[in-house]
Formats: sequence, structure tokens, C-alpha cells
Amino acid sequence: MKRFYYMTKSLSSVLGIHRDLEEVGIGYNRMYVLGKNHTVLEEAHVHTTTPWEETDIMHSGFVGAIGGLVCGLLIGLILVAVAPFGVPMGTVALIASTAFFTCLGAWFGGLIGISRRNHHLERFLPDVERGEYLVMVDTDDSNQERSVRRIMTERHREARMAAEEDGYSPFF
Repeated sequence: MKRFYYMTKSLSSVLGIHRDLEEVGIGYNRMYVLGKNHTVLEEAHVHTTTPWEETDIMHSGFVGAIGGLVCGLLIGLILVAVAPFGVPMGTVALIASTAFFTCLGAWFGGLIGISRRNHHLERFLPDVERGEYLVMVDTDDSNQERSVRRIMTERHREARMAAEEDGYSPFF
């Protein structure tokens, strides 16, 4: 998946971008807008960002889960090898400790991530705080990419291309 980031200064531009991209088959759920005032965007029926897109919960939760997985495997292997309290531990202990620590790591990571801004969006936040709108468009294939580029260059010169990410994933 590829994500395009465009900055624009007016709500009318955002509405035009939404309308024009929907006409060429880029669905409502493939466009997100981040603005200083969510209420204005919601009243205009624009697909705004949610806490999932605004915070780093997905990325931090994923990193926490990986860390928990590694810790759980190590602790499980230690339990199997040492046999604490004279009770031999089998693969059930290994699986249980791995699952427990993976979930615990994802939970801790999510708690950390909910308090941080999304690392993909940090570079755009100063412009958003000044009142601009960040329009994010996700595409799945080269046809959609061409359509987005064509629409934005032909009809929306007021919006400036801020960035694009190849292989976008909220986890990385």
C-alpha cells in the first residue's frame, strides 16, 4: 500500500479533493483528513482521523508484542530447563509464558503509544497546528496511484504534495 500526504489550507479544497477522488474510485475509507478542529471536519462529512491514526498505539503495541514474545520465549525456556519447585515444566509452560508476555508487551506498548503522536505524522503537525489540513490517501495499486496523482495535479494545484510512503503500514 502507498500513502500520499497532501497539505491544503482550506476546507473547500479538502471537500473538492474528497469529491474528486471518490469519482475516480478512491473510496471514502481510503482518505483521512487531519485538521486542528475535528468538529469542523465532521460537520462537513469528511473522513477524519481517529485515535488509531493520530496516536502511535498500533506501532508501539506491535513493538511491545515483539518484545513480549522474546521475553516470553526466554522465560518459558528457562522454566522448562530449570523446573522450578521441583515440578517439571513442559511445552505448555513455554506456550503459556510466550502468550502471556506477548499480550502483556502489546498492552504496555499500546499504553505508551496512546500517549504519543503517530510517528508517520509528526513532521506534518506544525503545519496542522497553524490551521492547514493534512489529507492522506491510501492506494492499493498503480492504477489508483496514477489516478490520485492525475487528480491532484490537474484539479487541486492548491494542495501541495507533502510526502508519499511506499509500503505504508501502521505497524512500522
